[in-house]
Amino acid sequence: MKLKDIKFKTSYTKAQDDVASVFYLPCMRAATWYDRISGFYGSTIYIIAWDALKEFIENKGHIRIICSPLITDEDKEAIIEGMLVSEDPEEQNSYFKEFSELFSRHNLEAPHRLLACLIAENILEVKVAIVRSDPKRLFHDKVGIFDDGEVKVAFRGSMNETFKGLSNDGNIESIDVYTNKSDDNDRERVNDITKDFNDYWNNTSNAVETLSLPSHVLDLVQEQYKSSPKWEELLDEVQVMRNVAASWSPEKKVNGRKPRNHQIQALENWKKNNYRGILEHATGSGKTFTALCAIGKHLEENLPVLILVPSVGLLDQWYKEVCAVFPDAYVLPCGGGYSSWSQGNRLRAMTSTSISSNSKRVTIAVMDTAVSSEFLSDLTISQNLMVVIDEAHRMGAQSRRRFFDIVDCGKRLGLSATPRRYGDPEGTASIINYFERIIEPRYSLADAIRDGHLTPYFYYPIVVGLTESEQEEWNDLTRQINKRYATLSSNNADATEDDKFKILLLRRSRILKTASNKINTAVKILKDNYKEGQRWIVYCDNQQQLGDVLQALLNEKLPAIEYHSAMLGDRKETLKYFEALGGIIVSIRCLDEGIDIPSVTHALILASSRNPREFIQRRGRILRKYEGKNFAHLYDTIVVPSMSQSTRFPDKIVKGELQRAIEFGSWSVDTSCIYQLRNIAIDFNIDENDLNIGEEDDEE
Repeated sequence: MKLKDIKFKTSYTKAQDDVASVFYLPCMRAATWYDRISGFYGSTIYIIAWDALKEFIENKGHIRIICSPLITDEDKEAIIEGMLVSEDPEEQNSYFKEFSELFSRHNLEAPHRLLACLIAENILEVKVAIVRSDPKRLFHDKVGIFDDGEVKVAFRGSMNETFKGLSNDGNIESIDVYTNKSDDNDRERVNDITKDFNDYWNNTSNAVETLSLPSHVLDLVQEQYKSSPKWEELLDEVQVMRNVAASWSPEKKVNGRKPRNHQIQALENWKKNNYRGILEHATGSGKTFTALCAIGKHLEENLPVLILVPSVGLLDQWYKEVCAVFPDAYVLPCGGGYSSWSQGNRLRAMTSTSISSNSKRVTIAVMDTAVSSEFLSDLTISQNLMVVIDEAHRMGAQSRRRFFDIVDCGKRLGLSATPRRYGDPEGTASIINYFERIIEPRYSLADAIRDGHLTPYFYYPIVVGLTESEQEEWNDLTRQINKRYATLSSNNADATEDDKFKILLLRRSRILKTASNKINTAVKILKDNYKEGQRWIVYCDNQQQLGDVLQALLNEKLPAIEYHSAMLGDRKETLKYFEALGGIIVSIRCLDEGIDIPSVTHALILASSRNPREFIQRRGRILRKYEGKNFAHLYDTIVVPSMSQSTRFPDKIVKGELQRAIEFGSWSVDTSCIYQLRNIAIDFNIDENDLNIGEEDDEE
C-alpha cells in the first residue's frame, strides 16, 4: 500500500477516532520517511506502533525527531550561552540527563532498548530544540510529515509523540491532515510544514536552535546496542508484552488501558504466589489500576470481590473507578453514610459464592465498618471471596486486626506505598502474615519519577527557629529528660520502656511541630511565591495550627480555604472549587492518603513527621502528572532549637527533621539543598551516616 491509496479525513480526534489505527499506523506502513516535531518524545510509542514500525524499517524507512527536553530554566539559559555544547560530560549530562539515564538503566524495557537500537543503526535521529529569544519558553510545535517518495502527508495538532499521545486511554487529542496531492491550499500547507522542519533540523531558523545528541550519549547508545538483541527480536518481545498486558487488562474494548511493565510483572508474580501478596507501589505507580486488573480476572468467573479502604474519600474514588471499568457490575458501598448494606441480607448476597450466581459483584467498605461485628456476621466468607485492601498498612491497627483472624478468604491483594507500620512491628507482622509476602518488583517514588509517571520536583527546606518562650520550654524539658534518663540508668532501667520518659520526649517534639514561627514563615513563603491560579497545599500538624495559618493567610488577602474531616462545609464542593479556580488549601492529615488533586503544583509542609509513610504520601500528592505541569515545588519548614545549652538528647529530634528533609532533597531536581542540611547536622554533631528515622508516635 502507498500513501496515495489511503483515504484521509481532514481531521481526527481521539474523542471519536482511533487515531493510531486509522491514521498513524497505516501511514507508517506506507512511508519511507517520517519527520516529526513533538512537544515531548517517548520511546513507549513503540508499544502500539511496533507492527507498523517493522514494515517501515523493512522499507528502509528513516525517522527524524525534533522535541523539547524536560529541563530547568537554568539549564535552558545555559544552553543558549553554549555551556552545554562542550565536550565536558558533566556539563552535557546536566542537560541530556533524561537521555543518558534512559540508556544507562539496568533491565531496560524492550521499547527503550529498541530505541537505542534504532538510534545506533541510524534509523532514528533525535535533535532537541530550544527557543533562541527566550530559553524559558517551551518549543511546543506539534507537526509530522509522512513521505513515500511520491506523496507527502502532513499533520498538525495537539498530539505528542508518546504512548499517552497516541493511545486511546491517554489525553483527548486532535490533528488536522493535509496532503500534497489535494487542493492548492493543502499543498501549500504541506510545503510550509516541510520547509519549517528542514529549517529547524538544519539549524537555519532564526527562532529555534536545535542540538544533536552529544557524543557521550551516543556512546551510551552504542553500549546498549551491543548488549541488546537485534531490533527484530526486540519487536517480538514488545509483542509478547502486549499480549500479556492485554490478558490482564480489565478494559476489553479496543485500545482499552493496558498495565505497564512493572504492573504486569507484579500481577504475574502475585499469580505465582497463589494470588496472595502486597504491592509495595508508590504514588504514580498505578496501583489502583493494577488492582483493577486483578479484580477483573476474578469477576470474569462471577465471583465476589471485597475492597477495604481507610476513608470515605477513598471509598468514593474506588466506587467511581469500579463503576467506570466494570459498568455491568453491582457495586455496594458500605460505611461513611452508606448503610443499605445492613438491610436484609444484602451484604450476604453480595459476597455469596453460590454457583447459581451469575453476576459481577463488588463490595467496597470503609475499614472501620468492615471490622464491625455486624458487618463480619453478615459477610459470606469462603475461598472464592477475593479481598483487596487499599492502604493496607492501616489494617495493622490493633482495632482492625481482627479482620485478618476472621476473614479466611482465597485471593488476597494488599496495596501500600509503605506496608511496614512505623514503630509497630506487631501490626506489620499481622499484615505480612495475612498477605504472605511483598510482591516483586517493588516500585518506588524514585522509579515513578524516573519513568515519567510522576512530575519532577524542586525542594526548598526553610530553617525556622523557636521563639524565646518556646526555647525556654525546650530547655526545661531537656533538663527533665536528662534527669529522668540519669535516674533510670542508675537503676539499670530501659528508658525506652518508661512511660514518663516517653511522654517528656513527646512533649518536647510537639514544640517543634507547633512552633509559632511556622505561621509567619508560611505567610512569607506564600506572599513571596503564590501566583493567581496556582494550586497550593499547606500541611498543618493539628487543628489549632490549621486555624492560625488559615486566619493569617486570609488577613493577607490570600485565597486560602480549609479542608479537613471536621470542617463545616462540603468537602467535595471545596475540592471542586479548588480544582476550578485554584488557591491555597490548608489541611491536616486527610490529604495524606489517596485523595487525588493532580493539578496541585506547590506544597508547604508545616507538620513535622519522621514517619516515612507520611512524607512519602505528602510528596506524592503534588507529583501527579497534569497537563502543563512540568515541575512541582515543595517547601518544607525545618525547625531547629538553639544549642546554647549542653544536653544529652537534642540530636534525636533534629535527626528526625533532617532525615525527612534529606529524603525529600535526595530526589529533587536540584539536590544542592542537601548541603545546607548537612551543615545543620554538623552544627549538632550528628554523623550524616547516622541520620536514621527514630521513634515517634504513630497515631491512627
